[in-house]
Formats: sequence, structure tokens, C-alpha cells
Amino acid sequence: MRSSSQYWRYFRYALPGLPLAALGLPFYIYAPLWLAEQGGYGYTLIGAIFFLARISDVASDLPVGAWVDRRGSHRMLWLGSWLLIAASAVALIALPHPWPSSVLALALVLLMLGWTGITVPWLALPVNLSRNNIDRLRYNSSREGMLLFGTLLAMLAPAMLAPAMLPSALVVLLFVLLIAVVLQGSQVAAASASPTLGFKVLLGDTRVRKLALPWFVNMLANAIPGTVLLLFMREVLHAEDAVPLALLSYFLAGLIGVPFWYFLAKKLGDVLSWRIGLCSSAILFSFAALLGEGDVAWFIAISVGTGLALGADQALPSAMQTGLAQDLSKEHNGAAIGARMFALWSMLSKAAMGLAVGVSFLWLGSQAEMTIPPVWAITAVYVVAPVVLKLLVFFMLGRSPLAYQGEKPVYE
Repeated sequence: MRSSSQYWRYFRYALPGLPLAALGLPFYIYAPLWLAEQGGYGYTLIGAIFFLARISDVASDLPVGAWVDRRGSHRMLWLGSWLLIAASAVALIALPHPWPSSVLALALVLLMLGWTGITVPWLALPVNLSRNNIDRLRYNSSREGMLLFGTLLAMLAPAMLAPAMLPSALVVLLFVLLIAVVLQGSQVAAASASPTLGFKVLLGDTRVRKLALPWFVNMLANAIPGTVLLLFMREVLHAEDAVPLALLSYFLAGLIGVPFWYFLAKKLGDVLSWRIGLCSSAILFSFAALLGEGDVAWFIAISVGTGLALGADQALPSAMQTGLAQDLSKEHNGAAIGARMFALWSMLSKAAMGLAVGVSFLWLGSQAEMTIPPVWAITAVYVVAPVVLKLLVFFMLGRSPLAYQGEKPVYE
């Protein structure tokens, strides 16, 4: 039986996920539209500014990862990154708009840099904290559960709070994030870290490439529906008002499903459990291709089913990435590699989100009749493309097994 101190250890590690997710949803989804329409910038300028800021965001992951591996994740890094987030977020909300475009771009770049400064070392912490397979699965499961909980709070907040209270909610979340990052403490760099163990070694390892490709494809499969969701519900289901309910159902089911995938991975192993999640998600989501006007209830049911499989997509690959980072560190005499590893995953995830927007909208634009794409084209990109990609990842993981993970779990 685990003691209360063990539960506190996992809770303390996972805690930053709540404010990060609750802050991330409005800033990454609602802020661009608000700035374009209410801020007075216009769609074209906001699109260009956010695109440039996103490029800088992707480019910052690898340098931050290398810095953390060399120097460790000290409290000053956590606090400095928090200060960037807090100052940028409060300025964007409190100061009147519009600003000069260069100032707005700088604020967004600093916001995303602060985000990277917290998330990269935070994601890498289980490499040093976990002692065995079951331990790293607990760390990653608790983190993903807290992220899902924070996402739910962000979706419920507009319905529960008056608009005038939202700035106060921002201050509360920033304070919670401050407490959460202070509780992480300092992790010093490994004394034996080799200066030659850089990204060339990381990318040259076959195991990293075997895991990186399915991870990227799966992130792309997850990002595409999020990009086209509003259009699908408006043009195919004629139920734009049900978008909040669909999202709430999906993420709440994801939160509920995390413990199931944790226990399944204990019995079957991470790889096989992830493959089961991929297959079940693809099969369930494929039924969305049959939906049309008035089928909102069926769509919510599909959202619940695919949401239950979300835990497999989140916690299990993260545990595999942690295990691989630990193996690489041992093979190189304890060299620090965790932050570089998770900087790579973060960069691939952000690249997948950017590619999802580009591919989806290029396809829809090429099929558009006048201004609105036909229903079949929307369904193809929203349903068919993710299902095909999920099944592709399923076969990737089975065709070339990740030998270091194995199909049977070994827990100490």
C-alpha cells in the first residue's frame, strides 16, 4: 500500500498541469479570434503575428532542452519562466489594444518562451524522479490527468464565471502556477554528463526514430479534428451551439479513462495498450462519417467513446519516452538527455499542430465552392484523415516492435 507521501509526490509533480492547461486553452484557441475582432488588429495581421510567434516557439524547444540537460532545472529557471508568462498574459489582458504589431509579437514570443521554459524541464522530470517502470507510468498518468482536469476547468469557466470575473481567474491561475513550479524544486545536472551527447546522438539512435515517427503521426491525427471541429459541427451537423458540450464530453471521458489505461498497461505493457487505444479510437471515430444534420446525440456518444481512449494517447507514449530517455542515459554513463528528449517530443507535437492547420485548410480551400467547402470534403478531413493516420500508427508500432519496451511489462 502506498503511503500519503507517495501520493503527495505524484500530486506535487502533476500540479503545474492544472494552471498550464487552464491558461493554455484560452490563449491558444480564443485569444487569436478575440485580438482579431475585439482588439482591432484584423485577421490577416493576427494570423501573421501568431504564425511568426509559433515558429519561434518551435525553434525554442531544442535550445531550452540542451540548456536544462547541461545546467539542470533550478528554481530560477522555473521562476524566470513563470515571470515571462505572468507579465505577458497580464499585459495582453489588462492593457488596451491595439498595440504596435512588433510589440504584440514580442509579447506572444515571450509568453511562449516562458511556456517552453516550464514545460520542457517539467516533462523531463520523471526521467530523474522515477525509479522503475510502474513509477514512471504513475508520474506520466498523474500529469496527463491533471492536464485534462485543467482543460475541463478552462471550458467550464466561461459558463460558471461572469465575464468581469475572468481577469481575477487569470490572477488565481497564475498564483497556482507559481506555487506549483516552486514545489518542483531544483534538479541539478548529472555530474557525469558528457558534452558530446547532443542531438546528433539522440537523433542517430534507431529507437528514438522508431518512437518519434509514430508519435508525430499520432499528434497529427489528434490535431486535425480539433482544427476542423467547429466547421464540422456547423456545416455537417448544423449544431454549432453543441461545440462546448462535445468538448466537455470528450475531455471529461478522457479524464475518467486515464486510470483504465494505467491498469491495462500494468497488465499488457505500454506498447500493446497504446495499440489497443489507437485501434479502438479509430473504429469509434470512423462512425462520425455516417453522421448528418440532427445527429448531435450520436456525435456526443462518439466523443465520449474516443475520449475514453485519450488516456492511451497521452500517458502511455509519455511513459515510453521516459523509459527510453532513462535507457539512453544509462548507456552513456549517466549523461543528461531527458530534457533534450522531451524538447524533441514537444517540438514534434507543435510541428504537428502547425501542419494540421496548414494541410486541413489547404484541402478545404481547394474543394470550396464559393466560400464554404462541401460536406463531403469537411467529413473527409475531419473523420477519414485522422482514422487513416491512427491506423497507420497502429501498424507502425506492430510492424517494428520497440524492443526496449517489449510487449510484456516488467515492473519492480
